[in-house]
Amino acid sequence: MKTCCFIIPYFGEFPEYFPLFLKSCRWNPSFDWIIFTDNTKDYNYPENVKKVQMSFSDLKRIVQAKFDFEVSLSTPYKLCDYKPAYGFIFEEYLRDYAYWGHCDLDTIMGNLSRHLTLDFLAKFDKVFCLGHMTIYKNTNENIRVFMSEFNGRLLYKEVFSTNNICWFDEEWKDGNNVNGIFLSKNKSIFSQDMSFNVYFPKTKFVRTIYVGRDVENNGHGYKIERYKDALYLWRNGNLCRLFVEGGQLVQEDFLYMHLQKRRMKVSRFLDVERCGVFKIIPNEFGVLEVSDVSLDNFEGIKKSTICFHYWNVVILQKFIRRIKLIERKIKCCRK
Repeated sequence: MKTCCFIIPYFGEFPEYFPLFLKSCRWNPSFDWIIFTDNTKDYNYPENVKKVQMSFSDLKRIVQAKFDFEVSLSTPYKLCDYKPAYGFIFEEYLRDYAYWGHCDLDTIMGNLSRHLTLDFLAKFDKVFCLGHMTIYKNTNENIRVFMSEFNGRLLYKEVFSTNNICWFDEEWKDGNNVNGIFLSKNKSIFSQDMSFNVYFPKTKFVRTIYVGRDVENNGHGYKIERYKDALYLWRNGNLCRLFVEGGQLVQEDFLYMHLQKRRMKVSRFLDVERCGVFKIIPNEFGVLEVSDVSLDNFEGIKKSTICFHYWNVVILQKFIRRIKLIERKIKCCRK
């Protein structure tokens, strides 16, 4: 039996760096990915990434066939709420796997096998609490836990009956999510955050860490790390950041990097297929200037580029909201 298969329904254009996502998957041969998509562009898919061509309408029919009530799924974005049900919806694709999971495409994988060994996974029914990656034990009972009653409610029916986003797939906003259901059923959960989850509003890379509401209730259970002057690298399947601390060059490894829908370009000098290493800087994947990073050359390595991320996602959005507010007030005055 194979270890784990990640299910990813995705409709529309892939991120520019999708070939780098595929490259990072290729270096994890113990894990498989299945991408359900209407994207017809030709990519170099590795053996462990399977593309299933279908339209969004086709997918909606597959989802609807699994439930005895009318589901709401008007846009692909709503699929985030259906993630906990993928093991049930796509169970015929997952029969040969001991575990199944979901993850996002705006990610770069590190060395999954180093951290997610079979001995480790065997201890848990559910691994992680975040929408951009969660893994479940693939048993008939476990893939149906999301349908369990929770505080007198069938959350999945409520969530699947509205087009509003409910964050059913992860710990956010409140405890009415699949993680709460698993906890209520006394299921074993590993909740430590092994990812580098980029804090979206900042231009520079700052890590958002899920620590739980009992630690950071004001931030919905998330802690924003202080900025580190660091170099982020993918090298032969390993994902890490390097920084200087106490006069020493420190390396910290991560399971994967989640770029939070950040616009990232791929340097024209980076040979995606042949390169064994690339650096990740705001907002570009680029060529590492040195063959080996050391304390002596660390400061000379370029770790940033011209980037308008903050202006695009914060200032511009505030301006747009202000304009919409003024438009609503004008409409009210005209009535």
